[in-house]
Amino acid sequence: MQGAPEKSGAPCFVLRRQGGFTLVELMVVVAIIGILAMIAVPNFLKMRSKAKTAEAKANLGAISITEHVYYTENSLFVGNQAYTPDRLSNPPGRFAWVSTTRFSILGFAPEGGVLFSYSLVGADFHPDNFTAQATSDLDGNNAWSVWAISGGNKGLTHSGAEF
Repeated sequence: MQGAPEKSGAPCFVLRRQGGFTLVELMVVVAIIGILAMIAVPNFLKMRSKAKTAEAKANLGAISITEHVYYTENSLFVGNQAYTPDRLSNPPGRFAWVSTTRFSILGFAPEGGVLFSYSLVGADFHPDNFTAQATSDLDGNNAWSVWAISGGNKGLTHSGAEF
């Protein structure tokens, strides 16, 4: 037959690379993924904590607005509301809002569960000022964080644990 290779009886080995990756290539990929995870996970946890504290900031802003509306109509601020829901003795997590509080006088009731306990500090129906507080132990380490806003102070203040 013309063009066919001669058969000599000796085995003919053709070197072909098998499909797939070498162990070194796989180890390099795993190392790169590990480095990216070391960078990404702390940033993710930090952003998650910021999102949780955003609840307190938004709700305190809403409480401040409703207090000022109430003051405009009645010349008094609502005060003397203990922490609701009672988070001081409960573990971290979302808790249902208690609707039978002084916050209902203001018309304030957040939807869904809340991560913080909210309170109104001061005398009942004070003529000059109010202070609203949001308190929580978001990560369960008994380090409490307190956010507060006052009637005369437009800004939020923070004390206690950083998240």
